[in-house]
Amino acid sequence: MKQFFSRPTSLIILILFSACLFLPGLGTMPLTDPDEVFYAETAREMLDRDEFLTPYIFGEPQFEKPPLYYWLILISFKALGVNEFSARLPSALLGILGIIGIYLLGKLFVNKKVGFFSALMLLTSAFFLVLARACVIDMLLGVSILYVFLFFFYGKFSSSGKTKYYLLSAVFLALATLAKGPIGIFLPVATIGIYLIATRDLRSLKEIPIFRGIAILFLISAPWYFLMYKAHGKEFIDMFFGFHNITRFIHPEHAWGDTFYYYAPVFLAGFLPWSIFLPVAAWVAFTEKDEKIKKANVFFITWFLVTFLFFSLSRTKLPTYIFPIFPAVALFTGRLWDSYSGEGRQKLHKSIRISLYIFLAALIGGIVAFYVVSRVRYPAIAGSVLFYGGIFLVLITIFVVALSKKHYAVSLAAFMAAFTMLAISLSYKILPEIGRYESSKVVSLKLMELATPEEIIGAETQYRRGVAFYTGREDVPDVHKHHIITTLLSKPERVWCVIKEKNHIQLYSDPKRHYYKPTYVIYQLGKKVILTNNPPAGVPILKVRTKDEPY
Repeated sequence: MKQFFSRPTSLIILILFSACLFLPGLGTMPLTDPDEVFYAETAREMLDRDEFLTPYIFGEPQFEKPPLYYWLILISFKALGVNEFSARLPSALLGILGIIGIYLLGKLFVNKKVGFFSALMLLTSAFFLVLARACVIDMLLGVSILYVFLFFFYGKFSSSGKTKYYLLSAVFLALATLAKGPIGIFLPVATIGIYLIATRDLRSLKEIPIFRGIAILFLISAPWYFLMYKAHGKEFIDMFFGFHNITRFIHPEHAWGDTFYYYAPVFLAGFLPWSIFLPVAAWVAFTEKDEKIKKANVFFITWFLVTFLFFSLSRTKLPTYIFPIFPAVALFTGRLWDSYSGEGRQKLHKSIRISLYIFLAALIGGIVAFYVVSRVRYPAIAGSVLFYGGIFLVLITIFVVALSKKHYAVSLAAFMAAFTMLAISLSYKILPEIGRYESSKVVSLKLMELATPEEIIGAETQYRRGVAFYTGREDVPDVHKHHIITTLLSKPERVWCVIKEKNHIQLYSDPKRHYYKPTYVIYQLGKKVILTNNPPAGVPILKVRTKDEPY
């Protein structure tokens, strides 16, 4: 074991293992509604317009996010074409970069074992696996903040070359700002500041080149903000800073997430299966004797609390917002496995063994639940879920048994084999089928067969971005509101709409709504239907709906 960690082998294994989990089958699943297609469609429209300053969607400027993630997708589109693989590739590469970063940070704070175990847990946690394979911005923000901390503490702990590390930290602070705006500055700066206060180490501020760091921050991030203000004026300031950064913080955009405790179950589920070991990890931290590691734990806890409390106080919540806390929790938990594999492991043996059996039971429950859900919602993959879930369970059982008997090489091999098999089976057998229902790709391709270029295609808010991306159209009206869809369907020329089946029924069955003209369902997939006001000749009609026959 010692020999394993004394060589660069452990980091190489982590990089290869990350690549095996994040890269295969990135393009096999369609981009999902509504978030993945938001970023992909924005990058596609910027590419089509040869526009690198202003993000566009539906042919209009949009000021929701800064441009860095769009630029990464745009570069990927230019190199590899506009497709699902190239849309998700930046997140996958950032995921690998994040695993390298957490390994180095764990090694810096404690030792190589903590770095290795922390990275292993992070890359196999539910949220990290999902976001490393998704076209969403959260991986970019999380990795940028991780590297802010990495280079800051390289500077703090180094005996020479401190300045260059602190300035590199400022570079990643600027990148975090170009990824998500003011939050990219606030979260890492607040975390470092509170940590220095908690450890009574404010004297270290004297060695930080603060003014040069601020200069680098502004030189990298400020030009885009200035040019956007020059191009769009007060509208940019009001929408980007006023609405997306202030109004959404103090007023809920989604009423269903407006509770302070919202992120507690999200965090526990997102860090599965490793959240099962958090009670034992907390006990190890509480009984820690090493002063250096105590300070490290203070930082990990501060990192967690600042981010968790900030987003809990925000009135607008989405599950992925708290993703930046997961490296902190992985580092905190990584110390548990370092202790278990070291000299003090006998004291932990019973607690770890109990947690491992809970871990195994939770996986069995998860596979059974996934099978039941797939039987109902995605029957075509139910057999695959059972088959590959069984293989995964066998390999994880070998991992648990070998680990409890301290056969570390066997346990690591079984663990990596289990997750590699899981990633490949999900990518090529299971997720593509789920994607047919959770993406607008199939209905969009059907629309391209049915609609002529002159005919209007509308879609509900949830499906609009996907329809725009997969049809290549920018002019897709949002038909979610009653007066918009009824006005569109009342046109004399043929129009097309993609909406939920239940909303199509409600168009006629709701007594408060008054629409009497017939509409025709041409295609249905899961909850989605394609309907028209004037079906083309020779096209089969699945259902004619009227006020008299809404169902």
